[in-house]
Amino acid sequence: MRRLLLPIAALLISDALLLTGHGLQLTLVPLRGAIEGFTDAQIGLTGSAYFLGFVAGCLLTPHVVQRAGHIRSFAVLSSGFSALVLLFDLLPNFWFWVLLRFVSGACISGLYMIIESWLNERSTRETRGTVLSIYTIINLSMIVVGQQLVNLASPDASTLFAVAAILLSLAIIPVSMTTALAPAPLLRAKVKPLKVWRLSRVGMGGAFAAGLATGAFWSLGPVYARAVGMDTAQLTFFMSATVLGGAAMQFPLGRLSDHFDRRLVVLGIAVCGAGLSMALGLTHALSDELRIGLGFFWGGTTMTLYAICLAHANDRAKPEDFVMVGTSILLTFGLASAIGAPLGSLAMAWLGAGGLFLFAGVVLLLLALAVARRRRTHYLPVVDETVPFLPISFTTPAALEMDPRMDAEAVPEPQQNPAPAADTGPAREDGERPNG
Repeated sequence: MRRLLLPIAALLISDALLLTGHGLQLTLVPLRGAIEGFTDAQIGLTGSAYFLGFVAGCLLTPHVVQRAGHIRSFAVLSSGFSALVLLFDLLPNFWFWVLLRFVSGACISGLYMIIESWLNERSTRETRGTVLSIYTIINLSMIVVGQQLVNLASPDASTLFAVAAILLSLAIIPVSMTTALAPAPLLRAKVKPLKVWRLSRVGMGGAFAAGLATGAFWSLGPVYARAVGMDTAQLTFFMSATVLGGAAMQFPLGRLSDHFDRRLVVLGIAVCGAGLSMALGLTHALSDELRIGLGFFWGGTTMTLYAICLAHANDRAKPEDFVMVGTSILLTFGLASAIGAPLGSLAMAWLGAGGLFLFAGVVLLLLALAVARRRRTHYLPVVDETVPFLPISFTTPAALEMDPRMDAEAVPEPQQNPAPAADTGPAREDGERPNG
């Protein structure tokens, strides 16, 4: 393990500092917006701008890196992100915040891409899975640490914005001082959503539904927690619990989907997520402790949907198409997140704070109905045709290149003429792989 981690230690340290500062501002900005008098709709729109910026960054970063190289691009983006965080505090104007959140979304996705492409370059076929898992654990852990830093000071003061800016600035140092050779230029993302839709309706539809629900949560979760009476400490525990739930449940649910039709797992997750959403949205007499516990299980269901839907889509694709499939699903998820934030704010305006989770519950219930209908008309895929599940968080196309399942040798050969299950619809007669 030491031999594996030493060559990428600088990158992982920079990543940890970056994600701690990012996790802090991710929770702080909606809280400060509410303090400044922004409406829920306005806070939702700033969240939409962030996710749109993230998508734009995925598409534009390869051009930036091609021009300036990995190290200088990382320094520019991290320094710019640090300045943007301070500007949130200095200029609390709604339209200015929309612009700031868009640019900050582009910055963080660009920083993700640079780190991920570098990690991929420093990994071998045998170590890519381990490196990707370590990277995912660091990301989730540091976001939780960053959220807990909100307890250091009042959100209406400048202190927390300064702390976030310091962490983002410190992230420049390890990457800038590394003696490792920079990787090859980033590849431009290939996006073919119609092709992926034909491969996997459930994969694309599930990613879209997950984006709607989680995009609304990330933009408005702190506002919900404050509105139901949580103090700052309880609010940060609630936000952290959802992240920890997603991290804790992703692997066991993913492994479960390796042994059953992944659509059945998606269906179960959607039903459980819808029930938990309704509980969080409709029950006003919940204690803060119970609400935090429900948040943990809500994260354990809703925040695992993206990775399982991606795995299901990959089951229908060839190994050489994994990056194209993953990029298309990733951008679908990002665009849905941008739509989910304002829709969630409208639900809160009409139904009160609980409208955030009632909106998520309706989305997940519709997904469950769609998957159930899909399973009635399309036969179950043979389990031996599935590729092994690999836990992965919502990152960038560069992380998809680290997927060890891209090696054709690692993917089991499909069985010839698989027989449909007895209780499902008729099998396709044209010899093509069924879409899901």
